[in-house]
Amino acid sequence: MPSVSNSGDAPRQLENCKMQLECLELAGCTLDRYITCDNSRPSFLEITGIAVQGIPTCSGLNAGDYRNLAALLNHSSLSQLKILNRVPLPPEIMEHFAHMQCHCLMGVFPEISRVWLAIDSNIYVWAFEHGSDVAYFDGLGETIVSVGLVKPKPGVFQSFVKYLLVLTTTVEIVVLGVTFSSGKQSGSTEFEEIHLVPEPVFVLPTDGVSMLCVKSTSKGRIFMGGKDGCLYEITYQAQLGWFGKHCKKINHSTSALSFLVPSFLNAALYDEDPIVKIEVDNSRNILYTLSEKGCIEVFDLGMDGEGLTKVTRLGQNRIVSSALEIVKTVETNNFKPVIAISAVEESESEHLNVVAITQTGARLYFSTGCRDPNQGGPARPQDLILLHVRLPPGFTPNASVLKPKQVHNAVYDNGTLVMVCSTGGGDAETLWCMSRALGGAAFSEAHSLLPLDGPVWALTALPTIHDSHLSPALLARKDPWSGSRWAVVSAWGAALISAGAPPDLLRSLLRDYRGPDAQPVKDLFQLQGYDQACACALYLACEEATSGDLSISEWASRAFFIYGSQPVPAPLQPHQISHAPSSIGSPKFSPRQVSTPMSIRPQDQMRQMQMNQSYQQMQMNQSIGNQSIAPQSPYQQNMNRTPFNQSSFVGNVTQPPRDNFQLQVEYSSKHNGLYIYVGRILSPIWNLKCVTKSLTPDKKELMSSKVTGEDCAFIVKKLQRVASFIQRVVAPPHSDEQASIHALKIFITMAIEMLNLWKVLCEHQFHVIAASLPPEQQSPLQAASFRELLVGGQEVACLLLGSLVAGYLRDNASVDGISQKLRQLCPTLYRQEDATCSKANELLMFAKQQKNSAEREEMLQQALKLCKDVAPNVNLPLVCSKLLSAGFYSGIVELCVTCASRIDPQDRALYYYKSDQPSQDRDGHLLYYKRMEIYREVCTALERLYERSAEGSSESSPPRVRTQTTDALLTLSPADANYQGRKLVSECLSREDELLHVATYEWLISKNLGSELVSVSGVAPASLRTYLSAAARQASGRTALLLLDLLWKVLERAGDHLAAAEVLEGLATRPGTGATLAQRMSWLSAGVVCVRGAGGAGGAGELVRRLEEAAEVARVQAAVRAAAAAAAPPPPPALLQRLDDELMDITQLYEEYADRFNLWECKLAIVQCSGHNDALLVENIWSNILAEAESAARSLHSPDEKLASVLSKLTTLGREYVNSGHCFPLYFIVRQLEILNCKIQAEKSMVFKAILNIGVSLEQVLDIYVKLVSVNERVWLGCGDECHVCGVAVLLLQAARADVPQLAPAPRRKALARCKDLHEAALSALQSRPNTQILIDKLTVAQAYLDRMD
Repeated sequence: MPSVSNSGDAPRQLENCKMQLECLELAGCTLDRYITCDNSRPSFLEITGIAVQGIPTCSGLNAGDYRNLAALLNHSSLSQLKILNRVPLPPEIMEHFAHMQCHCLMGVFPEISRVWLAIDSNIYVWAFEHGSDVAYFDGLGETIVSVGLVKPKPGVFQSFVKYLLVLTTTVEIVVLGVTFSSGKQSGSTEFEEIHLVPEPVFVLPTDGVSMLCVKSTSKGRIFMGGKDGCLYEITYQAQLGWFGKHCKKINHSTSALSFLVPSFLNAALYDEDPIVKIEVDNSRNILYTLSEKGCIEVFDLGMDGEGLTKVTRLGQNRIVSSALEIVKTVETNNFKPVIAISAVEESESEHLNVVAITQTGARLYFSTGCRDPNQGGPARPQDLILLHVRLPPGFTPNASVLKPKQVHNAVYDNGTLVMVCSTGGGDAETLWCMSRALGGAAFSEAHSLLPLDGPVWALTALPTIHDSHLSPALLARKDPWSGSRWAVVSAWGAALISAGAPPDLLRSLLRDYRGPDAQPVKDLFQLQGYDQACACALYLACEEATSGDLSISEWASRAFFIYGSQPVPAPLQPHQISHAPSSIGSPKFSPRQVSTPMSIRPQDQMRQMQMNQSYQQMQMNQSIGNQSIAPQSPYQQNMNRTPFNQSSFVGNVTQPPRDNFQLQVEYSSKHNGLYIYVGRILSPIWNLKCVTKSLTPDKKELMSSKVTGEDCAFIVKKLQRVASFIQRVVAPPHSDEQASIHALKIFITMAIEMLNLWKVLCEHQFHVIAASLPPEQQSPLQAASFRELLVGGQEVACLLLGSLVAGYLRDNASVDGISQKLRQLCPTLYRQEDATCSKANELLMFAKQQKNSAEREEMLQQALKLCKDVAPNVNLPLVCSKLLSAGFYSGIVELCVTCASRIDPQDRALYYYKSDQPSQDRDGHLLYYKRMEIYREVCTALERLYERSAEGSSESSPPRVRTQTTDALLTLSPADANYQGRKLVSECLSREDELLHVATYEWLISKNLGSELVSVSGVAPASLRTYLSAAARQASGRTALLLLDLLWKVLERAGDHLAAAEVLEGLATRPGTGATLAQRMSWLSAGVVCVRGAGGAGGAGELVRRLEEAAEVARVQAAVRAAAAAAAPPPPPALLQRLDDELMDITQLYEEYADRFNLWECKLAIVQCSGHNDALLVENIWSNILAEAESAARSLHSPDEKLASVLSKLTTLGREYVNSGHCFPLYFIVRQLEILNCKIQAEKSMVFKAILNIGVSLEQVLDIYVKLVSVNERVWLGCGDECHVCGVAVLLLQAARADVPQLAPAPRRKALARCKDLHEAALSALQSRPNTQILIDKLTVAQAYLDRMD
């Protein structure tokens, strides 16, 4: 994208980028449809009617089966056949004709563009295109019977032996080596000077059987047809075999036991039928032979082409009978004899295997068997079945063309049949050509005749002319506009003849009529179809512009515009391309997309209308701001896109069309012609995988490009011509066609740049560059096709660009040269800003190696300035990583701040952040997200420094091996790294960029460095407080606790004690935060301290009251939790957890826990905390507490131990509640304890001693016992000791003798008075009871002693 200079331009730039992606998507989808339609031509079964009828068919009987182009176009001289060149026999060869004794043979070696002539025992070879470079061999003693040229097996011969020349005589078979003075010339399809090695490579005997024909396979196997009707093979190898032979001859037509039958019996039993022709289908590995009597045999060479199995033999009579079953109205003589056969490769037809031509010109189309759809893998030949009979011209009613007669040579090649017919008078012969040059769904052929000067000795199809540097991937698909070439050899020499393709016909008409205005030109457009004819015209306009004949280019351009304006319905129908494999959908780089390209789907129509509107809007934007719509460069992609998500590579699934909503869009023929032509240019690579995986010798996997740099240059050259031409194409304004053509323009521009980039990558060790991609990008690249790369591969292209430049930097090489080249070849993908960044990276690389600190600092500052100048169009992660490696930490901060200010000059992201990030502010959200992505680089630097500093404190980490390195970070000690990290934090917080502060705070929080936040609070308190408050609001759970815990510490350190106390109150009282009850209690205590530290500030009194009350309730809750956890059985875990998750009120604690689970001590604590005064409730609580204590003490043996255990519980609780009157009913407690004492007969003084030990005064104890004695309850009698209380009173008075003297005078007098009251009450009670004299005496003595103290 262009640089964002202000916030107002950002939406426009985003819209332009979106517009570009939509254009690429629309063009890609449209090309998908046209390429699919172009590749989905009717199959052989469809054009012959076999698919419909389900039985073998015939053709050639209807008037429309053959068309005469000259008559149709009213141009008498128009013909498909054209003699390109005539080359007479070389003079030195003509001399040898005079010395010919008995035999002469001629033929063509199309592989090396040579003609051969065998005169008796000598053979001559020369180039048929110019008649030079004559080579000969005269080392044979017998007449040559047959000749063959073989491409040898690899690894058998030296590399300079390019071919083998096989010569057979009646006696022996001689194999010669063929060499050339050098390899192929640059840009030429011809070899240089040929040499025949005079010393034979192999010599084998014929064993009395003459070999009449020789044929080789692409695997280097050599087959020969014997005069005895047998198929022979010469097998050869580099090493000696088991029997000490390098080669041997094998007869494949006889059985293993045939040697047992004498040869004279074989001759008598079998009729000799010599093999005169051998054909090989190298695509399917099938071999065919034709005998002299018209018998066809089929041999299966196996899946790998190395085996051989005879499949079937079809005799002449069976062939004729099969043909007559199909065509019953034709005489038998029309189907015999068969004079030629031609193998049909799989690329031409999946169902057709071999074509046989009879002497009358009839064609018989055979199949070797049907493919079983239930069986996987390629089908192997099973039989030879006649599928179709094609009669030659002249069989239609009222035919004006004579039937061909005496056909003696014929070749069928890629749908075109060329045959030589004798005219019956003298040596004159005629060359017939029949081809489907006009296309169409019917089996209609154009036929042409060409008179020849003399008898033809050989007719051979020549390979298509193409650039010698193109890879097999680009040559796998035959160009439909490339004409066929044929070599015709006769006694007068060789003629090079072409069978013209549709562009050749148009070229002839334009040249003959000096322009496109003639009626025959218009008729040709109608005959071919306007779409296809416009594509032909475009082909001529682009290709002829570079051939020097500009008139043809200009006439073709005029024809394109004159006849290309007619509207034509959309070319595709859903049923025609439902099987299309290409993917249509998202413009992203999305390998393995699942989609079904349909003709014009509703969603496609809507997309085109949107494109039309978007195109109009973009034109307005460009007229105002003149902004480019370039895609992201490699150095800004990380700035302007979301983080890479692997799921984005899955792609979109396109919905199938709805039958009730079909839309038909009509485009002009020039629009369709443009897409057809561009589709044919890109068709060889459109669905081709970009890369292929292979293993190195050391078993490492590497990725290599499926095409070469020369392939890319070849396609780019064609696209550049189209790009130049398309600028002249004008469509109706505001139309779908205008949007579509505009999209194609953008697509062509991007495709040229992408392929130029791919060419550069191929020139720079593609496998190394691809291996340096991120792993998450390597897998999609391996699965992607060039279609996906051209339409949506800008992101991966940017990564490849970055990897390419990084390779130069790794090699310490200057990037100026490659940057300039990339700017010329792909200026959109690699812009001026990218070149500047590459220079900055180069400076950073040299700065790391610089020893002089001053020069090093200068280089770093210069690199930083370059990066700041082009910010934010900079590959920030790459540059920051280099700044970090150079130790220039402040430069990272400065560059990030600059990038952030450039993309958000109005601080809209900060406004969004301070507004609590509202969801409706989408622009603010986007800018905030982009800025935080920028600051992530600062955090990365902090992370690296933190990791380095942690290495010194980690005892378990292994010691670092000292190595020579230029990475400044690795040379830092842990202490220095810690210092630099603190310095970098201070550097960030010293900037005025508050969002940078936020990013720094977030990183510190993520590393549990909260103490660092507290220590820097004095530097930026406002931003820190804002961040902690905002982050705590958005966070949840323990993260929010951590943030709030830091916030109150920051506030307290800043002197804002009340605010800190309020935060603490919220921390303690907020439910569901995951804080423990102990933490809440500590926060409440800290809050009280903070409030008291604030002095008399406003609102402090109320706040401290709330905090203290909450603290008191928290203590009660802690007691409840402890008691509940110890209860048997304990409460459910959820209830216990609730006591940690929130602070509950007193009522909840009492009702839901204390009362529910009989937690009596907790009830007592709750009553005291709440201030509730209910004597009966308190007495009930104490009664249960003592009962539980008594129950717990039952296991003890002695009464004193049991009572001591109960009194221990009393002591614990009494010291807590002794000063709270309503929660410690002393009289009730003492009475209950004395009743217990009376029952178990423990020591009588234990109770009042425990009461005194709690802290109850002697006077209070005396009052209680006076009351107990005075009441004189019958409960004591029921307990077994009616005088128990009086006995206790005696001991209490005795104990008072030691305690009273220690009291102050006033309390002593009160105590002595209460002692007298107790003495009197006990004496009165004892006197009314029997057997009490001993107690009375003790009572009297104790009182007498106390009286002396008064």
